Amino acid sequence: MANAIKGETPLVLSDGREFTLVLDMEALVEAEGIYGKPLAKLMGEAAGGFMGATAALLQGAVSRNHDMTRGEALEILRVDGDIVAEALAKASEAAFPDEDKSGNAKAPAKKRAGKASGRSGAKQD
Repeated sequence: MANAIKGETPLVLSDGREFTLVLDMEALVEAEGIYGKPLAKLMGEAAGGFMGATAALLQGAVSRNHDMTRGEALEILRVDGDIVAEALAKASEAAFPDEDKSGNAKAPAKKRAGKASGRSGAKQD
């Protein structure tokens, strides 16, 4: 059973099989290795509908708790693509929470008081 506190997300397929998804750094590195491209490219291509990228992301997300081949990942996507996409989106939200939802907003930029120094270190007028 998936534990949300640990960032785990359940994936229940239409045939009743259950998997636990985790998109932590280890899973993302695993997905990069499977796909052979950097994370930004992988995520962009998965979001753009590239099946290979999505399969790699699924394999990486299940790798901590389950063994899954590329063929199995592709078959799962063929049958339950919408279910997988929804679960991967939830796993991504758990891994990278939105600052507005978590209450951890970025600190405001510091404002400088007075005049800034020039390159020589002397105050500018």
